[in-house]
Amino acid sequence: MVYKYRISVYQSAPTAELTCEVNLLGGFAFVVGGIALGGTSVGAQRLLSVLAMSGRSMTRAQVAGTLWPESSDQRAGASLRTAVSRLESPVRNALKVTALDLSLHEEVLVDFQESKALARRLINREAPWGAADLQGGAMALLSRDLLPGWYDNWAILAAEDWRQLRVHALEAAAARLTEADRAAEAADAASAAVRAEPLRESARAELIRAHMAQGNQAEALAEFQRYSWLLRIELGLTPTPRISQLVAGLQSR
Repeated sequence: MVYKYRISVYQSAPTAELTCEVNLLGGFAFVVGGIALGGTSVGAQRLLSVLAMSGRSMTRAQVAGTLWPESSDQRAGASLRTAVSRLESPVRNALKVTALDLSLHEEVLVDFQESKALARRLINREAPWGAADLQGGAMALLSRDLLPGWYDNWAILAAEDWRQLRVHALEAAAARLTEADRAAEAADAASAAVRAEPLRESARAELIRAHMAQGNQAEALAEFQRYSWLLRIELGLTPTPRISQLVAGLQSR
């Protein structure tokens, strides 16, 4: 299941209703009517990405300051006006542009925003969540980086925030799946968390618990040993008693 905000964008006439998506996870994609549009300019990609990550209306000054942080306010504002004037028609139709602010239309599909909402539902034990929140499609979204390969400061900061959030969510999902006797799926979620943060003990612990729930004692012990070796090589540390206790019975045999 794909988690996105739904909206319609009108192109040449009100009767030509097309679904529009801005996808940021795993790489940028601008999709209209189910077709990813190639050739979207770099400027349009950056503008769409800033607005999609914000999830709300932004003043022109905020957008300009984000995209051109090293320029004066006057020059950044002029750059934004030029960028908006040069937008391709499909991109322009996905935006709300006023004299004061910019935003995506409310119904534009944004994978990042819905994935953040999913992550927060999984982390909050008291938040309501549905069966679809633990399906493969949801886990796939949580396993993807935000705009990989983008090196603007705003993109790097947002990507790091997303990495931290999604790792927490993957751990929470793994714990919920283990509790629901879905240990194989729990192992997949925990493995995704480990790939995102190899030195994170809580992610390794969830993976070891998932292996134990499947009865894979050898794999659980091997995972602990891999983590111990990596921790020693990278940081000169040893695992805490909390994770060591998970395999204590296996090591003593």
